[in-house]
Amino acid sequence: MKILAFACGLFMLSACASQQETKTKCGSVVCTEEFIMIPVKVIATKSSEINFKTYKVINLNTGKEVKSNGWPGKDNPGTVVVADDGHRHDFTEQGTALQLQITRNDGRVVKQDYKIGGGRCACHVSKISGPDQVDIDQ
Repeated sequence: MKILAFACGLFMLSACASQQETKTKCGSVVCTEEFIMIPVKVIATKSSEINFKTYKVINLNTGKEVKSNGWPGKDNPGTVVVADDGHRHDFTEQGTALQLQITRNDGRVVKQDYKIGGGRCACHVSKISGPDQVDIDQ
C-alpha cells in the first residue's frame, strides 16, 4: 500500500512540474475553448446580388495560401473567412500580412490587405487591421 501511495505521489509531482513548465514559456495565460474565425462580409454596392467565383487568402510573407479550417460561408454565401484559430501559430504576435483575393464572375480579382495576429502563446487569432467588409463592385 505504501508503494502505491508513493507511486501516486510521484505521478502527481511530475504532472505539476510539466504544468509549471508550460506556464513559464508563455506566462500566465487563460484561454477559452472557443474556435475563433475572422469573417469578412462581401458586399456589392452596384448590383443586387453578391456573386463571385472563388476566394483565397495569401500570406504575403510566404506567398502561400492560408486555407481556412472554418466554414467557407455555406450558410451565408456573402461571408468569407480570412483566418481562424487553426492557423494561429502561423501568425506572429505583431501581426502577419495577409491578402484576401476574391475572383468575381467576370474574372476580375478584388484584393484587400489584412494584418492578423496570433503566435505561439496566443489563445486565438485577432484582426489587427483590415476592413470588416469588402465591396466586390469597386
